[in-house]
Amino acid sequence: MKSKSLKNDVRKITLGGVLIAITLVLGFTGWGFIPLPLPIAGATIFHIPVVLAGILFGLDMALICGLIFGLFATFTFPVFPWFVMIPGRLFIGVTAYFVFIGMMKLYKAPIAVSNLIMAATLAGVLGSLTNSVLTLGLGVVFRVFGPELSANMAVVFSAIPVVVIEAVIAAILCSAIVVALHPLGYIETISQNTKKAEL
Repeated sequence: MKSKSLKNDVRKITLGGVLIAITLVLGFTGWGFIPLPLPIAGATIFHIPVVLAGILFGLDMALICGLIFGLFATFTFPVFPWFVMIPGRLFIGVTAYFVFIGMMKLYKAPIAVSNLIMAATLAGVLGSLTNSVLTLGLGVVFRVFGPELSANMAVVFSAIPVVVIEAVIAAILCSAIVVALHPLGYIETISQNTKKAEL
């Protein structure tokens, strides 16, 4: 029993480390940000490991990866203040976690692949939208795109295609990865939820 528990802990630490490493690589290399000729400066795939952190491990890992994302975003785009760039990133994985767990509670074991896809897709989309809505919303509140509300709203509307694309990418990649990892027992949030249900 102890051996199995130790094995699970090692597996969790390893996969968690991989997610953090991917997040750091995306930041240090700049691969996580895709420059675009738009006022929002660019698109991102940085949110993918943050969403996965929430789905796979829960709140603690989600917040760590989200903070890394937020810090790199602040340093990469210094024209935007940290209080606009960081908060939305912190809640990406948090949203993904609660959406995924909420969906899982609706399904009975054994969990069908279609249910996994639906839960991970919704978590990916809403996690991605959390980032976009909070970051752009704070940008409007603090008028980072100009003193006039109309100028800020114009930036928001111009960003809609990017927001949609990021959400679609999150849905596709997150659902595919979750389906691949589930048979291996790598989704810690499902294991924790199952244990609580048994208690």
